[in-house]
Amino acid sequence: MPKKVKNNGVTTEYACHRCGVGLTPENSREVATEYSVTGISHLCIDCEQKYFDELARVEGRSLALFHCCAAFNVPCKPIVLADTDFESNEAAWVLYIDYLAEAGEDRKDDEVLTFFDGETDLLRVFGRNFTEKDLAAYIKNERAKLDRIAGTAEQRTRWGEREEGEAKEATEKRYAELDRLYAARASAYSGQTITPQMKITLIKVAKWDFEIDRLIQRGKYTDAKALQTMVDNVLSSEQMRKKDEKPVEGFELMSQVVALERAGLMEDGKFLPIDKTQEVLFKRFIKGKKYDYSLDVCDAVIERVYSTMRANADAYMPDELPSELDIEDKFNEFADEETDEEREHKRFTNTANVSFEKQKKATKKNIAPNTEA
Repeated sequence: MPKKVKNNGVTTEYACHRCGVGLTPENSREVATEYSVTGISHLCIDCEQKYFDELARVEGRSLALFHCCAAFNVPCKPIVLADTDFESNEAAWVLYIDYLAEAGEDRKDDEVLTFFDGETDLLRVFGRNFTEKDLAAYIKNERAKLDRIAGTAEQRTRWGEREEGEAKEATEKRYAELDRLYAARASAYSGQTITPQMKITLIKVAKWDFEIDRLIQRGKYTDAKALQTMVDNVLSSEQMRKKDEKPVEGFELMSQVVALERAGLMEDGKFLPIDKTQEVLFKRFIKGKKYDYSLDVCDAVIERVYSTMRANADAYMPDELPSELDIEDKFNEFADEETDEEREHKRFTNTANVSFEKQKKATKKNIAPNTEA
């Protein structure tokens, strides 16, 4: 195990092989674990820059860049230096590392790229007889080559190269449509983590969706139907259809928000008011009447509970229940009319419907004053 090093009060596990400073995320680079058990460069970035400067004094910056990429296992992609001050910049190696990362050419699918993922042929960079002294000619040729190629590097990797006989403009339109179809499919999984396998499936399905549209345009409906069956089968096998959704897709906050919005309990990321929430819950989750008895039975149960609580507390026993205990059947959860069984129970126990304070007050308002006196 490497010796631990203390740097500015922070103890780190690995040290720069040249200056001995402790390596941290701030002063070092990630490298492919395929070639490094530590996952970080064996030199700090300052020492990499110093090594580049020493090489540049001997063989020039352009050749030094190629050799440093090989030495430090970094992809050599000089095209990222187009329109930069590479030849005059005081920290040219750091400049290259920054521009490589900015262009997204240092990684692919979250994996750190290596020297073997870039340009490895010296003769392609500097000419068959080393006639080129810098990177200018190489960058010019690469630019011209890219101008002739349709789409971005990501699109070419995802959707393949230009089809035989296909014009550049047609390829770019195809790429744009494939991107649109992929985004439309991926939007169905908003709030979820799209795994690498899901991504592969979505790319495949987007390609098939594109082909289905082309088959329909040419009137080949039987072929289009067969391809649509393939789409359904692959989504089914990966459990990625709408009906394959699990009740809980995970505990990510965004997935919970999306689920609540789909259920109608949130709008634009905000919860509905309490009355609207109650209405949605009833309509969505309560099917038909929940109780097979009338609201009078509910009132009777509340009256028994309330009276028992007051009796246990030696409190005054009112004839009517407080108005706040009067339940309103907003969502028609109870039977519309009193059942025969309820009427029989009332007759047998000689009980009447529960009265509430507000009912008594309302009744008094409607009683004419006694004028006999």
